[in-house]
Amino acid sequence: MGILSHLTVLLAVALPSLAAPTPDAAEASGPSVQPRITSITYSGNGCLRDPRHSGGLNDATFTYDNFCMALPGGNQTLNCEVHLQATGVGSGWQFALSRNQVKGFVSLGPGTQLTHFTTVYFSQNAGNTGTLRGSIENNGGSTIHQDVTLVSTAGNNKVWSQCTGSDGYTGILNVNFRGALSGDSKAYFEANTENWDIEWRRC
Repeated sequence: MGILSHLTVLLAVALPSLAAPTPDAAEASGPSVQPRITSITYSGNGCLRDPRHSGGLNDATFTYDNFCMALPGGNQTLNCEVHLQATGVGSGWQFALSRNQVKGFVSLGPGTQLTHFTTVYFSQNAGNTGTLRGSIENNGGSTIHQDVTLVSTAGNNKVWSQCTGSDGYTGILNVNFRGALSGDSKAYFEANTENWDIEWRRC
């Protein structure tokens, strides 16, 4: 139906202050004690009403309330940024967002496109930022209407947290999802849920 999708990963600069992982770090499955989320806040014009959160840090899911974009119209681009703090994992751990998955619905007229971005950083070193980018285009002659799952994977270019100390504090994780519609005819996108996958390593 004339749909072309692609995913481009933009590399994040490695943190020079982080200790190099030990030889068995790649095999670490994560801390035996699950982290406890202590704070979640939101910002952005895509979450004027706070999303509903479920799950823990390792499998967080956010259900949106009215994250809807339309072309033409005043909401051709929207974003929602999640600010999350957690603690309790013990010392000597780092974590990173390895995958972000957004489920929703898209309607694209001929010649229109949905572009989506996921930007990840920790407040303790906001200059170390990773951005995942993908898009869906309608290059055909008729409008498409379909449910979509937008998957962004960091691969080897993850942004890692600080190394936890004795208090197990992970720092402030910030994840910003943004969508943008463009083109010459009508288009619509609604995000319903966002889900994270987390990876751990020793430090």
